[in-house]
Amino acid sequence: MLILLLACGEKETDSGTELNLVDEMVEQLSGSFDSSLQASQNPEYFSVSLKTCSVLVPELGNSVLYVEQSLVDKLNQPYRQRLYVITEGIGSDVASHIYELVNPDRFIGLCDSNDNIEIALDELSEKEGCTVNLNWNGVGFVGQTDTGTCLSTMNGATYATSEVTTDGFSITSWDRGWDNNDNQVWGAENGAYIFVRK
Repeated sequence: MLILLLACGEKETDSGTELNLVDEMVEQLSGSFDSSLQASQNPEYFSVSLKTCSVLVPELGNSVLYVEQSLVDKLNQPYRQRLYVITEGIGSDVASHIYELVNPDRFIGLCDSNDNIEIALDELSEKEGCTVNLNWNGVGFVGQTDTGTCLSTMNGATYATSEVTTDGFSITSWDRGWDNNDNQVWGAENGAYIFVRK
């Protein structure tokens, strides 16, 4: 498919329609996914649920997603809760800015409810240096964090990296932690987690 770059974060397809890349990124990330198929085929991977839905944070724009990850058999005990703020990128097509929640327990199960929760800025903390910069490839997005900028202390790490791809049907995510000598100290060792849309 022929893709021509336009101004303001848009692409034109061969049918002549304009594609807003921020909106497309939000759509591709939104929904319910899990890695059960991958886990059934490879015991190195856990069966993980990934749920993403829009939330209201007026100060951060109109493209804000709440993201919740948990083991499939422990959905009420998520191990990761974040906000992704999707914007036009600087040097990339789009950027996903990562925020932590001050009181994450308040939001458990949010994507399964009909609540339209508004979140205040003082309930959030931006993870500086952890922005994922992504480029459109005609089907989905491919991108990663900058190396060494996303600080992490988990399991002796000094920094973390994240690599992400989307295609509308799945999300692959490879999060890893590294020590001072660039040795991997946490995360999947042999490739990304593959989350398939349910």
